Amino acid sequence: MFPSDAAESPLLARSDRLIRLGAALPMLAFGVIAVTARLLDPSQTTFVVEMLTVTLCAQSLTWCGLVGVWRCAAWNSGVLFYIWFGGTMGVLTLLATAIPAVMPIPLLAPLVATFARWRAGRRARPAVEDVA
Repeated sequence: MFPSDAAESPLLARSDRLIRLGAALPMLAFGVIAVTARLLDPSQTTFVVEMLTVTLCAQSLTWCGLVGVWRCAAWNSGVLFYIWFGGTMGVLTLLATAIPAVMPIPLLAPLVATFARWRAGRRARPAVEDVA
């Protein structure tokens, strides 16, 4: 079974929602933290821990969604844009922490998804009609 539409598979629909939520979470949380930081006046360490936690949660959602897409073998479902968007937003969120070693981590999910889609496209063989 290779569903191409989210309506055909509840797992694919749930995975799509997880990936979209994981893509939106870093910048939404960054905005909330930036607005409340003026009021609460957290230390630099607290701010870094908050940013790392938000990015970890977003990456967890994205990777859980990727597992669902992998199980459905539906890499052409249009979710790749959201995976790249979430990875980029995760990098921008981690940019605020000023820790260069952790900044590229959110780009692992988009790279893995792109490679999986490329590989799925190469594995697909055209149907051969039996001529009798």
